[in-house]
Amino acid sequence: MQENCFPMDNNVAFSFVMPAYKGQFLYKAINSILSQTYQNFELIIINDASPYDIPGIINVFQDSRIRYKVNETNIGRKDLVSNWNHCIKFARNEYIILATDDDMFEPTFLEKASTLIKKYPSINIIRSGVKKIDEHDIILDLEFPLKEFMTGREFTLYYAKGGTISCVSNYIFKKDSLIKNGGFIPFPRAHYSDDATALALAKSGIACISTNEMNFRVSSINLSNCSDLNIVKEQLKATEQYMSWYLNHIKVLDTSPGDFFERTCYGGYKERYIVMIEKLINKIPFYKFYLSIKTILTMKFLFGRERLKLIATSIINKL
Repeated sequence: MQENCFPMDNNVAFSFVMPAYKGQFLYKAINSILSQTYQNFELIIINDASPYDIPGIINVFQDSRIRYKVNETNIGRKDLVSNWNHCIKFARNEYIILATDDDMFEPTFLEKASTLIKKYPSINIIRSGVKKIDEHDIILDLEFPLKEFMTGREFTLYYAKGGTISCVSNYIFKKDSLIKNGGFIPFPRAHYSDDATALALAKSGIACISTNEMNFRVSSINLSNCSDLNIVKEQLKATEQYMSWYLNHIKVLDTSPGDFFERTCYGGYKERYIVMIEKLINKIPFYKFYLSIKTILTMKFLFGRERLKLIATSIINKL
C-alpha cells in the first residue's frame, strides 16, 4: 500500500475499527472514511470470516491508513458484541469509532469531532447527528441538532424522550474509558448495546456535533430487520435485559425516586419499550402464535393493562 502524503494533526488521533462481513455496501463505507478532511486516523478492517470477497474490495484503495486483520472464525455470528470488543483491541489511537460495513460518514465528521475534543478534553464520548438512509442512499429520517454539551442527566432525558436515532457509528469513544468500562456492554445480538454503552460513558458529559455527519443505513440485510424466530427471541431477551440495565442507570444519575427526572426518563422510555416489544412480537409467525402470548405474559416490566393491550394487538395483527 502506498504512503499517504496528507498533513497530520498530531493533537487528536482516531481509530476507525470496522468489523467486516457484508460486502454489499463495504466500498462506500470505506471510501467515506478515507475521504475525511481531517487526516490523523487509521482504519482497521477486521474480516469476520466472511464468505464474500472482502480483500478484493479493500485492495481497490491501496491506502497506507488501512490495516487489515482476519478472524479465524466468525465471532460475530455467535456473539456480535464479543466481536466488537475483540476488534477494538487493535486500535492504536486515543479515540475509537466503531464503524460498520454499510454506514457512511460525511467528509467533515472527524474535523468537527476534533474541534469538540479540543474544547472539551475531559469528556469520554462525542456524538454526531445522524441521518437514516436506505439501500439507495435516500434519506429516510434525520435528527434535529443536540446541544453542544450535555450532562449525563440531560443526555439520558433527551434519549428517553426519543430525540435520538439509535446506532453505534456516530459515537466517538475515548479508548481508555471504553476499555475501563469493560468495552461495549453485552446484550444478545448486540440489541441496545450501543445505547447502553453510550449512556454509560456519557455520565460525565457528552459533546455533540450539531450537524448530521453520520449516515445510518437501513436495509433488508440489517440484523434489526431479520424475522428469524431465534433471533427475534434473543432480541426480546435483550430488550428485557436492557430495560433492567436502564432503570438502574437512571437511579444512579443523582436522582430521587418519583422526581421529575426519574418519572420522565422512565415514562418516556417505557413507551419505546412497549413499542419495541410489539414490533418484535409481530415478527413471530402465526403458527407460533402461542409464543407471542407466552412472551407477553412473562415480560417483567409490563403492567396488566399493557399486557392485555399487547395481546389484543397481536391477535389483530395476525388475523
